[in-house]
Amino acid sequence: MEFLLPSSICDPTTILAFFLSLFSFVWISKYLQKREPPKAAGAWPILGHLPLLGGPQPPHITLGNMADKYGPLFTIKLGVHRALVVSSWDVAKECLTTNDKAFANRPKALGPEIMGYDYAMFGFSPYGPYWRQVRKINMLHILSNHKLELLKHVRESEVKVSNKHIFDMWERNKGVSNKVLVDMKRWFGDLTSKIMLRMVVGKQFQFLGSNLAQENEENESFRKALREFFRLGGEFVISDAVPFLSSGITNMKTTPLEVHLTPRLHLELYENVD
Repeated sequence: MEFLLPSSICDPTTILAFFLSLFSFVWISKYLQKREPPKAAGAWPILGHLPLLGGPQPPHITLGNMADKYGPLFTIKLGVHRALVVSSWDVAKECLTTNDKAFANRPKALGPEIMGYDYAMFGFSPYGPYWRQVRKINMLHILSNHKLELLKHVRESEVKVSNKHIFDMWERNKGVSNKVLVDMKRWFGDLTSKIMLRMVVGKQFQFLGSNLAQENEENESFRKALREFFRLGGEFVISDAVPFLSSGITNMKTTPLEVHLTPRLHLELYENVD
């Protein structure tokens, strides 16, 4: 049995076009590979470079050593995700100005998904129409220069109240040494939270102590819930890098409920106090 090929396949022009197409494909592939930043070696299967970043050295030291080897631009593997590492200030400036839209989005993670109510919160939501609309509202009603100037008295009053609290604590506990230890990390954290909540919610929350036992207990509960919220919102879990793993879900699901309920109790309380 004989098979006859169409004459067009054996035509020299067709054969030449085929080889030209094949050559173009190979050349373009090599050209694109040259334009890509180098890939750092040492990646583990599935985990990528996570074990390397979790070593005895701080991550920024490890990445700095890798930049000395691979240059100012290189890529690493964070689980199944590929990440670009930029260690040049001029390239970083270009990423944040000229190409800011290309880098405006962020990868999905378990923390923002649960803590941000499925990315509904502005700080956790991905770049898109919703993010642009909410950002516009925030810039207009909260973060504009005019609005910040109108709320200047909030920042000043909260700083004065916090300073007075330290002075009152010193008077009560100075003793013979005339000295009192102050947890400045907590002090600055509480001050920032008070200013932020008063500017957004319009209510004054007393984190630094209260005369009412019940109020003080609720204040402390809210303070812990708020700090836990910010901590878990930026917490890294293995499922962020390896999606089919889901550790840390139990701890994160309790905090949104606590943060959701506690402010409502505070608002009901301070409606009567104010």
